[in-house]
Amino acid sequence: MLLAALLLAVAIGAYAHFVRHDARVFSRFKTVTETQARQRVFLRWTWQAAAYFLGMPLIGLALLGRIEALWSFPAEFAPAATDMPEIGDMSAGFIGALAGAVFAGGVIGGVLASRRRKPAKPRKAIDIDAMIPRNRAETLRVALLGANAALTEEVCFRLYIPLLFMPLGASPWIGFGAAALLFGAMHRYQGWLGVVLTSLLGMMFAFAYLASGGLALPILLHLLLNWNGLILRPMIKALASRRAD
Repeated sequence: MLLAALLLAVAIGAYAHFVRHDARVFSRFKTVTETQARQRVFLRWTWQAAAYFLGMPLIGLALLGRIEALWSFPAEFAPAATDMPEIGDMSAGFIGALAGAVFAGGVIGGVLASRRRKPAKPRKAIDIDAMIPRNRAETLRVALLGANAALTEEVCFRLYIPLLFMPLGASPWIGFGAAALLFGAMHRYQGWLGVVLTSLLGMMFAFAYLASGGLALPILLHLLLNWNGLILRPMIKALASRRAD
């Protein structure tokens, strides 16, 4: 119990530092225009996120003697998983439908965005425009960044953080709820709406984790959403805009 409480305090402190630092870095990044510099930043963000959101959980799980939780669903989460629908038998069809929905949504959203008139106020509630890749090299690095985020953040916020709450006597839902709030706060650089939406997404990923009994499905969901928002939809929007011109 004491070790779990200590690891939880260290994790929250480390992630609070990450959030403050990330907001400042992203603010400066928005002024960077040279593509080589942007590519270096994308790669630096990738390994830094891996250190925070994968390195720390791996060390913590090793100290707790719970490395097997990466591939074996923790028994502590069973009470929360009881009421979840079982999707294991239809996972292939579910994943195929999901991938199709994400692709179709990206196409439709990109086309509609390309035809929309510019708003009177250019300020956006969700501020991610600076992360949109501007050429092929940037696209590859952003794709890597999105894949890294999907893997490492799901290990951290759907497994590690909720698991640390269990020895403290908390219910699984308290652990998953707290992790979702931390997950949302980590996206403070996107603005207030980004924090709200990513907190809700955090709970959606938690439902996917509990329903499927493993991390593979939430990682896939996270990956598809990252690539849709940062690569697919902007790409479709740019193509539709060029055709319209």
